Amino acid sequence: MIKPTAFAVILVLLFAADGVFAQKLSVKNYSLSYRVFEMDGVGNNPTTIGPLLENPVSYKKFLDTLQYNSLWGHPGIQNLHTFYFAVEWKKDPALSRFWKKYSIQTGILFTTKSVMSAGAIGNQTASFSPDTVVHDDRYTFTKNQQFLGLQLGVNRRFNMAKHLQFFTGLHFQGSIAIVHYYQQQLDNSTWTSGGGWTIKTTPLPDLEGKNFFQWQLMIPLGLEYAIVKNRFFIRGELDLGIVGSQFRTKSFAGSETHGFGCSLIYQPNAW
Repeated sequence: MIKPTAFAVILVLLFAADGVFAQKLSVKNYSLSYRVFEMDGVGNNPTTIGPLLENPVSYKKFLDTLQYNSLWGHPGIQNLHTFYFAVEWKKDPALSRFWKKYSIQTGILFTTKSVMSAGAIGNQTASFSPDTVVHDDRYTFTKNQQFLGLQLGVNRRFNMAKHLQFFTGLHFQGSIAIVHYYQQQLDNSTWTSGGGWTIKTTPLPDLEGKNFFQWQLMIPLGLEYAIVKNRFFIRGELDLGIVGSQFRTKSFAGSETHGFGCSLIYQPNAW
């Protein structure tokens, strides 16, 4: 289930977006975007995924029943492939200096389903008489996650050449892990000098993860080019920022994230 605290943050974003409409802004453009973000993963080995589970107590009790002398993790970078649909809003620039330079952006986002190893624990033993026999019993995990969320930001453009602009701003996005579970299985492997390896795999029920809230604050840096007379634009973009959640370290090194992507933009009224 989605937690009340996560709902509260999403509702704040919704009310912020509703506030934009209340200001009677007009649409500047619509955009479809794709970005890939790189960030440190969380819950990357069997001994650290407990807090992310819906039932960490039962998991801990089960883990305590297993004998193991080996631990594997997956400390690598997590890639989030993210899609956006956004609306950029403007107001009469004569009203204030702010609207001469800036515009407001609101949008929705979703990521593709991320599937990556969450490590394993194992018990490896060997005997040498009368024949050499090696036993390798492993308890392995695969993490599955997908996020859905909202975006709110402010944009600024600088003219560089005819049909070419430099794009920047400050964007905040919040998302909820709508898909979050761990596939688990037991792999029992035996090796003999005469017969090689025999492997038996036993799937186990999935472990349900929490629908936790994750936020990102980032500065986009991009080049935007008009391909059809101030109607259609394309933009290449680099995003620098930080990411946070209740499960992430508060150090800058652990929260740093960066991404890159592209956007297709439609401006209904040339102005």
